[in-house]
This record gives sequence, structure tokens and C-alpha cells, in this order.
Amino acid sequence: MYALKKYRILSLFLFGALLVPAAASAQFGPDQTYLGAHMGISGVGSAAAIGVSAEVSYDENISIGGWLDTWSYGERFPSSVGGGSWDVRYVAIAGTGAYHFPIEDNPKLDPFLGVALGYYVVSTSGSVAGFEYTGSSNRLFVGGYGGARYFFKPNVAGVARVGFGSAYLTLGVDLKM
Repeated sequence: MYALKKYRILSLFLFGALLVPAAASAQFGPDQTYLGAHMGISGVGSAAAIGVSAEVSYDENISIGGWLDTWSYGERFPSSVGGGSWDVRYVAIAGTGAYHFPIEDNPKLDPFLGVALGYYVVSTSGSVAGFEYTGSSNRLFVGGYGGARYFFKPNVAGVARVGFGSAYLTLGVDLKM
């Protein structure tokens, strides 16, 4: 139920992004800021992840930013002693830096390569035969990614990223602020 609700909220955000009026030039450059939402396949547990991201241009080709992703997975199982369950929730927070490749003949396309340094916050819970347990663990991660934005409007772009770190593949919408 919770997973369905978060996907509905993200879908509304993505649809709303297409309704924002156009006013800016499309390709990456100095003095630009992007805010976005995305869905993807997590790098841990192969669960669907949802997240938000922000990116600010440092100069005409380099950006700095960050993202926040969350996902969870678990299982329920029967047994002769009362059954059990387990759940794992991840929150990944990362700082990013990327190099954007200028494409002179296609201003709607913004390809990039980047690196991420992040932190996983992990919590677990479950029960077996009526005995409850909880736990938590945190750790650093380093990631790399590549991707591209494609501008449908001068201030609205679809974005796809592939790589390693908190997610293997993400698809989303970025708004140029």
C-alpha cells in the first residue's frame, strides 16, 4: 500500500512538471539549477527506489549536487511456529559532481558523467515465532554514473542515469529553475 502511494505522488510530480511554463534556454551552462524526482532500481536489494535530486552549475561544464533515494523490501512467510517477516529500509544520501558534454548541433541533449560520495542509512525489523527484532547499520559508498537529460521544454527535461552507487538505473524529470 505504501509503495503504491509513493509512486502516485511521484507520478503527479512528473505530470505537473510538464505543465510548468517555458522560459529558459535548454542546454547546460553557467548559473543553472535543476531540481528533479526520479524512480529507479536500487543497487541493493533490487527494489524500486524513489528519490529527489538537485544540481547547480559550477561553471559551463561542471556541476555539483546531491540526491536522496529511499527503497525497502521484505518478505512474509508462514511456519509451524507462527510465521515471521522481515523488512529492510534504505535511505541513500549522496553528494555528486558531474561533467556535462556540450552538444552544439542538438541543444535539447545534455549528456554527462559523474561521481557520487554517499551514505547509506539502513534499518531492519522483523519477527519470527512472535519474537520481534530491529537493527540498523550505516556505511559510506562511492559511485559513478553516466546519463543524459533531454529537454521537452526549455525548462523541463527527462533524465536517465545508469551507474553504480545507490541505484543502477533511474528515470525521472528535472526542472530548470
